[in-house]
Order: sequence, then C-alpha cells, then structure tokens
Amino acid sequence: MTTTIFHLAAQRDWEQAEAAEQVYFPPTFVQDQMTHAAGDIATLIKVANQFYRNLPGPWLIIAVRVAALEAQNIVVKFEPAAPVGARDDHFEGSDAVLFPHIYGGIPTAAVASIGVLPKNDRGEFVDPGESESSR
Repeated sequence: MTTTIFHLAAQRDWEQAEAAEQVYFPPTFVQDQMTHAAGDIATLIKVANQFYRNLPGPWLIIAVRVAALEAQNIVVKFEPAAPVGARDDHFEGSDAVLFPHIYGGIPTAAVASIGVLPKNDRGEFVDPGESESSR
C-alpha cells in the first residue's frame, strides 16, 4: 500500500491557503471534485512536464501522508487518469497507471514534506534529487 502520495501545487496557491490557515484546494477542484496526485515523484514529473512546463511558477511538490488524509475522513482512490479542469489530455503511458485522487483538499497536518520542483536549463522539470550539474 502506498503511504505517501504527491501533489503539484503552484507555490502562490499553496502559500495563500497556508497563510489563511485553510485546507488547500487546487484551482480545478470545483470542476474536478477532487485533488489530483501521483503515486511517485517520477510520475508527477511526467505530468508536470506535459501540463505545467509553460505555466508560471515556482511549483511545489507536496508529499501527502495517505493515513493522515484518511484519519480526517478524506477519501483517496487509485483510479485511471482523469481530466484536469478543462483538459482531457493524458501523458504517454498514463492509461497503464492508477493515480491517487484525493476527494477533498489537503490539510497542512497531512503534509509530510514540501519542496520546490526544479527545472533544468531547457525548462524541463527534473527530480529534485538530481545533482546541480545535471540541471
């Protein structure tokens, strides 16, 4: 069972919710009725490069503890890829992946860690664990 899942958030959106001491909801929540996430950082990076590469950032990786969500009665379901807002695109190979969909927002108490998702000199999102020389 997956214990930690990963959500990509615009830093400004996350910080606004945090400053207001509110549960974070992504801008597409009302339309999607869920918060999109990925089961691992590699998948999150693929999604980020397809959908968010040309959008202003910075972008954050929010690592979320599944048990902490469930303890607050927030349901997490692993399901096929779903549209994000008005976009029904899927990345190559996404049909073979089940994505964790959070049926609610992300309370700060459920967050294991937060980090900036860096870009390389070509503007591609890269794993934050990669060395500086490979960016």
